[in-house]
Amino acid sequence: MNAVLLATLENQSFPAFPWLGLLAFASFAGTGIASFAATRWIGSEAAERGVSNGDRWTLAAVTAPAALVIGVATIGPWAIPLGGIAALTVTYLFARQRDKLLPQSEQVLTRAGATTAWAALRERKSPVKREATGVAPQRHWKAMLGGLLPLLERLKRPTSGRRKPAAAESSELPFSFLKKDGTPALDAAKDDDELSQNVVQARRMMIVAMQAGATDVHFEPHEHDYIARLRVDGVLRDGDKIDPLMGKGIISAIKVIADMDITERRRPQDGTFSATLGDARYDIRVASTPTSYGEKLVLRLLQSSGGVMSSGLDSIGLRGAVLKQLHDVIHRPYGMFIVAGPTGSGKTTTVYASLSEIDSHTHNITTIEDPVEYRLDNITQIAVNTKAGVSFASILRSVLRQDPDVLLVGEIRDKETAEIACQAALTGHFVFSTLHANDSVATVTRLLDLGLEPTLVQTALTAVLGQRLARRLCPKCKEPCPPPDSLARKFLVKGGPVSHIYRERGCEHCGGTGYRGRLGIHELLIVDDSVRELITSQPSVTDLAAAAKKAGTVSLKNDGLIKVLKGETSLNEVMRVTG
Repeated sequence: MNAVLLATLENQSFPAFPWLGLLAFASFAGTGIASFAATRWIGSEAAERGVSNGDRWTLAAVTAPAALVIGVATIGPWAIPLGGIAALTVTYLFARQRDKLLPQSEQVLTRAGATTAWAALRERKSPVKREATGVAPQRHWKAMLGGLLPLLERLKRPTSGRRKPAAAESSELPFSFLKKDGTPALDAAKDDDELSQNVVQARRMMIVAMQAGATDVHFEPHEHDYIARLRVDGVLRDGDKIDPLMGKGIISAIKVIADMDITERRRPQDGTFSATLGDARYDIRVASTPTSYGEKLVLRLLQSSGGVMSSGLDSIGLRGAVLKQLHDVIHRPYGMFIVAGPTGSGKTTTVYASLSEIDSHTHNITTIEDPVEYRLDNITQIAVNTKAGVSFASILRSVLRQDPDVLLVGEIRDKETAEIACQAALTGHFVFSTLHANDSVATVTRLLDLGLEPTLVQTALTAVLGQRLARRLCPKCKEPCPPPDSLARKFLVKGGPVSHIYRERGCEHCGGTGYRGRLGIHELLIVDDSVRELITSQPSVTDLAAAAKKAGTVSLKNDGLIKVLKGETSLNEVMRVTG
């Protein structure tokens, strides 16, 4: 080829200027090397990053240097700049498509991202990482160098769609799926090549969710693909787009692990399984439901080995005054303490943190849950099984005959459960429970609406904690701003009015959201004599709120505003979660 190329260059160049031929040859060689390097980068990135239509991008990258050789051989050195422009255009378009899947720090079309990408490229020893893709490195070399026919064959096969890269995929932390009884769901001795791609993709999705701190994973079918969305810090974020065939395979793999019927796609199903990532253990609830485009899967991730239990109530963001009052409440010998709030507001975490403050060696503590969300030592934990006819009420009746000191009823859902819990609180037991209600005052009216006798609520109920979870401002990028006049007038500090508060901005550390982590916003209602007097007269929410305020209860919104003044969260976030 070199002899033919030199002859072509000699025929197309000017004999009087030999340096022009050498310049043309050098340009051709440089453009060819650059095109080949771009082809290698596109092939590896398409596989590692999961870029949509990766095989087509690889085909376009292979075509550019091939067209350069053909162009020089036919029309001469004038084809060199055209070939370079074509290779550059393909590379640029691919980079734009790639950057849409990545955070700003990993984008090559930004200055910081380009620097990071260049450093990573110099350290890379193979075009595809086995750990990230689960396939052998030779696969994409064959696609680039084995000719166009193998590529065209591969284009007929369904691709795995595009996905976001994450540190999880290169993590060395061991991961394993477990059945709900704790036994391994898969053969731990098998590597990625021996497992099906459905299982590999399901595992990758779970690792990404766990390392992102997600509480829920929504796996949703759309017209042309599946989308995995993660709920992080209470807000859903768009994630991967996955080919429909691969999406159905991932759903089947998860349903098998969760002991669900993979042949049933027309009816909703529930299942559970566990997973471990390093030392962290997660209990995962799975719910499937049919939609117009196929089966949707939602996974709730509960970190049963979380650190909240070890640090107790000190770790959930309670103000000092509320924390002191709550300590007094939970150490009473009898009564009922209810944590109220909407779904996902951290109610279960709060009641478990409260339980961890009680000495389990000197108290007989029993929990009744659906399902058991956290594992605690020296505590009897019982799971509700509605399919077998085992409800909260039936278990609660049985447990009361087993000499309990402290009871946790996972959720009050009906009149029967509420009545038995209140009666237990009146017979020498302390009862913890949760209830779906907007705030602490609404909890009292909700119990009355269930049909409970006002005198039963009046004598059994000790305290109610209304709760929300607000996103915590990112400590690396939060910026000061002047407070609104209404806030400055309402809250004064010793030196005068409030000088500034903080608001969200966004950086690499927080993924551009301006927030990282969450904290609780609380409203504690202690049921004193004035509140009890109102309960017996079927009070309105307004009357109860006035009595609670008079008793010293700080509302959810005001507790949130106090944390705004401390720089822990933003005014926008408090308004979002409290309304």
